[in-house]
Amino acid sequence: MLARRELAAALAILAIAGLSALIRLPGFTEGGFASHDVGGILYEAMLLRAGGLPYVDAVELKAPGTFYLAAVLAGPEGRDIAAFQIAANLVALGSLVVLALVAWRLWGARAAVVAAALYALHDAHLDSMDANYVTWAQLPAVAAALAAVRAATWREDHALRNRSLRTWLIAGALCGLAALCKQPSGVILVPVLFWAVCPPGRRDVRAGAAVVAGFLLAHVPVALHYLVRGHLGALLTGYVWNPWGFEYIAHNAAGTSPARAAWEFVAAAAHFLALPLALAAFALAARPKGHVPEDTRHVPGAIRFLLVWTAAAMAAAATGLRFYKGYWLGVLPPLCLLAAAPWGASAAGPWRRGWPRLVLAPLILALTVRAAWALRLTRDDRARPHDEGARTIGRWLGERTEPGDKIWVWGWHLWGVHAYSGRLSASRVYKTLGLLTTTPDDTWRTPAGPSQVLADGPWAQQLLLDLAAAPPAYVAIGGTAPKEQFPALRRFLGERYVRDHGLRVGKVEFWRRADR
Repeated sequence: MLARRELAAALAILAIAGLSALIRLPGFTEGGFASHDVGGILYEAMLLRAGGLPYVDAVELKAPGTFYLAAVLAGPEGRDIAAFQIAANLVALGSLVVLALVAWRLWGARAAVVAAALYALHDAHLDSMDANYVTWAQLPAVAAALAAVRAATWREDHALRNRSLRTWLIAGALCGLAALCKQPSGVILVPVLFWAVCPPGRRDVRAGAAVVAGFLLAHVPVALHYLVRGHLGALLTGYVWNPWGFEYIAHNAAGTSPARAAWEFVAAAAHFLALPLALAAFALAARPKGHVPEDTRHVPGAIRFLLVWTAAAMAAAATGLRFYKGYWLGVLPPLCLLAAAPWGASAAGPWRRGWPRLVLAPLILALTVRAAWALRLTRDDRARPHDEGARTIGRWLGERTEPGDKIWVWGWHLWGVHAYSGRLSASRVYKTLGLLTTTPDDTWRTPAGPSQVLADGPWAQQLLLDLAAAPPAYVAIGGTAPKEQFPALRRFLGERYVRDHGLRVGKVEFWRRADR
């Protein structure tokens, strides 16, 4: 009977993954950017394939792991968005399955189905910008939790002590991979390290050392690549301690009062994670005092681990105080695991009392319908390309330039032009937000104010030096770029370039080098 129940649970999880794949189906076939950040990822992948280095040949804020992944997964030139999105969707589905395995190890087969269903109700919506940084970081983060569960289980058996230490090492390495894909996702190290060092009633320094060693080992290949090229310092200042990133955080924090930040945090969490938050809270409130069900006692410290994971992930979601929905994807796994606990809403016991039936059932139903409707909207949104302009511009520039030619584009919505044209930037300043222009101030529910050009800033001067040293074949300036505030660039274009009206895409300006 037990084997039959487990087989039914496994089939149910596969069915849930299949339904999630249907939601993501356009990402397997559409082949267009849903996020400007994906354009940035593929640009850095192109740079790697061309022999360059992020943080050296391009000013960059993001973690390098996705750049290396794209260099391998995004076609022979590192710029095939269709191939990259297919891989990203498979990774996202893998995150769902691994989460179900974590729940299975913690609470059993039924909890695995509950956790998978709850996760699938939210992940595609939170990760609507598929192939973005959060997509790639989620799988190693959840896999780190699975490794930690196994290590914590084996630690209780003296004969399996060495296996436990090796698994803590693997858990730390997976935490490192999560950080390499997205720096804030590296906070998974906090709960894993806490569980390793602080099992109930004692301390385990050796396990903590194994986690830290694994985290550092995950960074060795990238560090060696930079070391061999003589640019290890650039990796440290670009990835580990990026002044641009800290300026971004400090700028947004300075412009938001603590009361406002707290309100936005609570409002965003409730908006994006209402159902898993409610179910996790119910499970914690219904947790049996003293006696714990027999099938959960073999993983000591699991609840503390999930609570620390939730707190760390929420802190990461607050980075920059903008609270975009993709930031909350990292909070979803621990909430789903807490909600799936065998004494929570999925258990039969609580429903024998009157108030769960009268209060909790309508709430769960309403929030489930809300989440399902959001998934439907996400499916429709994924079915249409968001970058038709960038595709058109990329094809047009590709036809008018040679493979070795450089271009320069201004505007975050134009980052994908590099991948679609196959042309690299003539300047290290290929991203302008926070460098050439002021730091973005939009949030999860408020639009950005007008940006201002930092015309006297160091990066504006660097841009002009780069363009003068190696003038690009074409310059494309987006319609929303505050170009009137940068007279030095206008003079440079007027002296060496001519307007090209051969293509009209919105208000984008095209400038062709005069000698072409």
